[in-house]
Amino acid sequence: MKRKEYINILIIILLLSFSYYRYINRNYSINRTRFLMDTQVEISITSKNKNIEQQLDKAFSIIELYDNIFSYYNPNSLLYHINNSDSLHIRINDDLYNVLVLAGDLFYKSGYLYDVTIAPLSDIWNFDDEIIPDELLIKQAQNMVGFDRIGFTNEYIYLPEGMKINLGSISKGYIIDKIIDYFIESNILEGFVNAGGDLRFYSNDRRKWRIGIQNPRDRNSIIMSLRIPDMAVVTSGDYERYFINNDIRYHHILNPLTGFPATPTVSVTILSQNAFLADALSTAAFVMNPFDAIELIKTFNDTEAVIYFYDDEGEPISLKTEGIKMYISD
Repeated sequence: MKRKEYINILIIILLLSFSYYRYINRNYSINRTRFLMDTQVEISITSKNKNIEQQLDKAFSIIELYDNIFSYYNPNSLLYHINNSDSLHIRINDDLYNVLVLAGDLFYKSGYLYDVTIAPLSDIWNFDDEIIPDELLIKQAQNMVGFDRIGFTNEYIYLPEGMKINLGSISKGYIIDKIIDYFIESNILEGFVNAGGDLRFYSNDRRKWRIGIQNPRDRNSIIMSLRIPDMAVVTSGDYERYFINNDIRYHHILNPLTGFPATPTVSVTILSQNAFLADALSTAAFVMNPFDAIELIKTFNDTEAVIYFYDDEGEPISLKTEGIKMYISD
């Protein structure tokens, strides 16, 4: 065989090898948004699996599965059944039990300010029509609020008549973590879940992600930029659902002890290893005194925060945990 033929064969082998290398190392990416859990949910993934759309569909189906447990509004959900049952003792499952355990822990640690039984109070506030409830109506609703009045085991829950549970401040985080678990089990290379601002990032090469914290008084500006590893980032703010009446901002994050929107905090951002804790803790910290909230956050490992609030003179103040400084980006 002539030398030129050897060279041609070698070139062909190299081209085939390169093509095969590109084939086995090919990555597929996809990003979709759907309206689930009463909010816009965005999921983005990168995978070596050419059936990546099926992987994405599976991720969204996980949300639908857990929505049938935690949804306050879905008539087919377990929680809806509990809230609207004539029975005081109702069987629950492990997922609902796990959520109630953390909710109870934060209820006591927040000084009774984080309370998932706040539903009767939340129901009488109409933010769409900008109606402030009558104070008598607020007091009546407050009589139906109090996590310490319910009882539960890993099998049953006892819910007194007239009381209702709303897990909107905690269940999204729990579900997001379940999706990330699926990413890991399915060998997905990287991705993120954004459920109405509740975020968690994942990558198998420990990449860094850039995010911005919205200015609570200017939707078009960022008040802080962060560069973080695979973590959850959850922000609770007074700027998502609110109305202004006589120069007073009425927002949807209520203080169960007053019956009115919590003050003086305007924004809380939590960084944590899981979205479950970050979701609940962002609301708990929001309704608490900011200084007490920072001290509570410090008791959780691998958890950082920044809280924005206004002092008595109307001046903006930020409180930060020490560890968050390593994530702040210019």
